[in-house]
Amino acid sequence: CFLFSKMAMFLLLAAAIGLCTAELRHVEFSNGTRAWIDHRDLAKFTKPGQLVPFIDITHREDGPLYSNLHAKPSYPAKPTHQIEINLMTQDIEAQDINTTISTLSNYFNRYYTTQDAADAVSWLLTQYKAAAAGRDGVTFELFEHEWTQPSLIVTVEGSGNLADEIVVLGGHIDSIATGGATGRAPGADDDASGSSTVLEVFRTLMKASFEPSRTVQFMAFSAEEVGLRGSQDIAESYAKEERNVYAMMQFDMTGYPAGEGSKPKPIGLIRDFVDDSLTAFVAQLLDTYTTIGYANSTCNYACSDHASFTRTNYPSAFPFETTFDGSNPHIHTPDDTTSYISLERLRQFAVLGTSYVVELAS
Repeated sequence: CFLFSKMAMFLLLAAAIGLCTAELRHVEFSNGTRAWIDHRDLAKFTKPGQLVPFIDITHREDGPLYSNLHAKPSYPAKPTHQIEINLMTQDIEAQDINTTISTLSNYFNRYYTTQDAADAVSWLLTQYKAAAAGRDGVTFELFEHEWTQPSLIVTVEGSGNLADEIVVLGGHIDSIATGGATGRAPGADDDASGSSTVLEVFRTLMKASFEPSRTVQFMAFSAEEVGLRGSQDIAESYAKEERNVYAMMQFDMTGYPAGEGSKPKPIGLIRDFVDDSLTAFVAQLLDTYTTIGYANSTCNYACSDHASFTRTNYPSAFPFETTFDGSNPHIHTPDDTTSYISLERLRQFAVLGTSYVVELAS
């Protein structure tokens, strides 16, 4: 009886220690239900075919901690920089984007708590610095979070009376698959493709010696796959500091599908959890500067980092690789590789990103 009591006490103590050391996250699922989940178990909600969309609302149960109070911006009636943008983008090489994707997907994973994830951000930073070599007015920030992987923010300062307004182009740098921190997750399409395309837009603008009037920021968000945690930190910090984000556009998955032939699927333009006016202008950019065409789509929840800005009352838009029901079935698995990436689709998104920055920051 004594031995049983000691064993029972030991097991109870071990269980208590486990509960204390586990990091529980409060998440809200797309159907509105909420639950406390061990952060190590979040990967099971991201399985292909069994995807259960969620957002991390820990300490944010009543909404964002801070919200943007700036007046709602207005956007141009139509694109007006066609000659300049066509010259800038005519030499974009999709293979350069694919090379960046390959390097990022060669990390075992980019799960937000791992050193590989932090190393991937550090490597991406070296690519931005190389592209900006010799250029004044460009700054680099590793935005630290309470986990291992930072987010990256690269700023091209604007000039004149619009310099305090910010145009954001972002993608997420983390990846996920079954096993979380211990699972192989190349994340080529989700979302090395988006982060690499954002980098290519930056390279294109640097080569063209683009001088913006509005400040432009290029972001690589950490911890998107576990509930938009990185972008929520950034958006809320911007609202707290009363920064004026004029527009935010997210590139999350820009490469699928490969091998389409002469009738490619249209780009998906997400219409929920976005700003209607900004999205309408992005639709004009798609009509003016891309050749694939677009179709309206919905993701039915806060499905990427643009939603962190929308929730914080900043205007956001989200063009997606194709309509949401036709997206890459290989994401969140070890099979999310460059084998399923379309070079032409990458190039089209790089053109779109360049046109977005030039049209809105000039």
